[in-house]
Amino acid sequence: MRPRFRRPPNPVTQAAFRRQVRNEVYLPIGLTLLGIGLLVVTASAFSYGSPSGWADTTLIVLAIPTAVLLAVLLSVLVAGSFLLIRLVRGIPGLTSGLQRGVDRVAGAIQRGSDAASRPVIVPRAAAAALARAGRSFRSLFRAE
Repeated sequence: MRPRFRRPPNPVTQAAFRRQVRNEVYLPIGLTLLGIGLLVVTASAFSYGSPSGWADTTLIVLAIPTAVLLAVLLSVLVAGSFLLIRLVRGIPGLTSGLQRGVDRVAGAIQRGSDAASRPVIVPRAAAAALARAGRSFRSLFRAE
């Protein structure tokens, strides 16, 4: 296998890509985590609300995305089931021609193998039949 030519990395484009990833991925994630941390610190410093209220709020915050994701998953499964049912209904019409073609090829192969083996099998079968007839004929005249 020939080794493929690989260009050396371009430091200018790599630096630009790293800056873009830092600004578009790491910065929003970091700011979100910082904001959540500040909210938790503020809520605990002023002891705003009761623990039961915070538990209920947390449950709602966790339940809503879960319900949305489950609804999306359910719709994907329903669409997949619908498409699978349509595909299963259409398969026999599509594959019947293929099955007929395979049957024709199998028949042609069988006829070809019969024709190819006939010059060998027929003389051997005739010789075996004559040998059997000869043994049977000799057994008639054998004295027992």
